[in-house]
Amino acid sequence: MKRLILPFTIIALVLSVAATAFAAQVTLAVPQIWQHKDTNMLCTVDGNVNIHPWNHAPNCPHCKMYCAPAAAAMYGAFTGRLAPFTNQDNIYDVAKTSQGEIAGNGTIETHGVGMFAGVGGTPPEVQNAFTYAVGMLPFQHGPVAGGFPMITPLLVEAYIDNNQPVLWVDWRNWPADMDSIPADIINESGHCRIIAGYDDGGTVGNFGDDRFLIVDPWPTSGSPYWLAQGVVIDPTDIYLSVTGPIATRESTWGGIKSLFVK
Repeated sequence: MKRLILPFTIIALVLSVAATAFAAQVTLAVPQIWQHKDTNMLCTVDGNVNIHPWNHAPNCPHCKMYCAPAAAAMYGAFTGRLAPFTNQDNIYDVAKTSQGEIAGNGTIETHGVGMFAGVGGTPPEVQNAFTYAVGMLPFQHGPVAGGFPMITPLLVEAYIDNNQPVLWVDWRNWPADMDSIPADIINESGHCRIIAGYDDGGTVGNFGDDRFLIVDPWPTSGSPYWLAQGVVIDPTDIYLSVTGPIATRESTWGGIKSLFVK
């Protein structure tokens, strides 16, 4: 009996070491960009043409509502894009198409009041921001517009493994210390952040203890920071990245990377 115990013990140890060897913490070098007015583009609401810090005024719409332009700027900068594509004012001016904003005219008519994510028939302004900043249409996960697949921890980690951050629109959730959001837009918007990495907790295949690295454009968030996957993965949220997962027969790194076309 003792002779049988030893081989089984060795096999168990080998399997344990092998599983640990594949455990990973992967982070992408997404630059931190705070949300704020960052050019001298004229804002016709108050004549403001000054670059200013995010907290220049308690209720500054640019600082309070520029999370989508800032998140898109972070994603664009990560891919190597430069100004004007990574200027938040330019991103907003080109991508904003509602509430009286004239897209692409070099003037901010709406005082940076924020962007819609594309629900309830409103313009897909966050998608527009992504397209301008990154230079290509995003692939979208989430409940908006039928046919888009829901996100999973496996898919997020597959994106990260393929050097693709994920722009996360956290539906109806806002930083605790952010000023009140106007009631007429809170149901059609959310706070934008970038998922830039993951930690599998040393347990490959068990997503229950996984965490994601979040780069947040809101300055008091303590960004970047780690969040449990159960907080990040929400079926009501929207997730944007560059490509869509396509299953192939190619087997690499446990099959995760094979979710994408090489």
